[in-house]
Amino acid sequence: MEACSPAWQERLSAWFDGEVQAHEQGAVELHLGRCVGCAREAARYAGLRERMKAELAAVPPVPPELRARVSRLVPRAQPSSSWPRRVAGLAATVAVLGGGWALWPRGMNEALAFDLERHHLKTFSRTAPCEFESSDPSEVKAWVEREVGYSVEVPEVPGATLLGARRCELHGSLSASLQYRHGNKAMTLFLPPPGSAAARHAASFAGAGTRCTQGPVGERICVAQRGSEQVALAVSELEAPVLLDALASFTP
Repeated sequence: MEACSPAWQERLSAWFDGEVQAHEQGAVELHLGRCVGCAREAARYAGLRERMKAELAAVPPVPPELRARVSRLVPRAQPSSSWPRRVAGLAATVAVLGGGWALWPRGMNEALAFDLERHHLKTFSRTAPCEFESSDPSEVKAWVEREVGYSVEVPEVPGATLLGARRCELHGSLSASLQYRHGNKAMTLFLPPPGSAAARHAASFAGAGTRCTQGPVGERICVAQRGSEQVALAVSELEAPVLLDALASFTP
């Protein structure tokens, strides 16, 4: 086999993002030892991750006035666009300004913001965005508890349709994410484990209430704290009031 099939590309992508269970991880690693095409694809993913880490580490602070100019110029892509293309679009916009800057969410942990957008955009670029497909909140809640290992609330978001759920990795912890459609736009609700690094960073950003910002690739990110440890993060190109309505179910 010289090239990854679409099915193996999907599994390889999930494996690389830490979204597979232990038995699935073993199957992928065994396959990589036999398949030249998939091994080459895995090496490409690893190289891309290291290059992006290096680029992010080298980004200097952004002056507020330049941040505002970039925010007005960043093109709004459809949710189905791949996240590398969104990153490239942002880089092109910044190049026009001639400053070598990048757009970062003020006050939010940069690595967390990048992870949130990457998972959201990559999820909705898949043929099947959800690992578990269901519009029934109770079924989705049961799947998350069984497959991710902790309990979450699955809200009925006003004006949106619940598609299902999937696993993702945020700051080294396996986390739950819920997928929705609001009209023709996509939205992801991330529910990191209570007490995890992702939850702590999000809570620090949100403070005692709810707070929104724009991520490095241009998606809107809103965060709400629920109790002392649980937080919920909504990511979408939807306007902030819609995301705040979605998060309202998570507030005490």
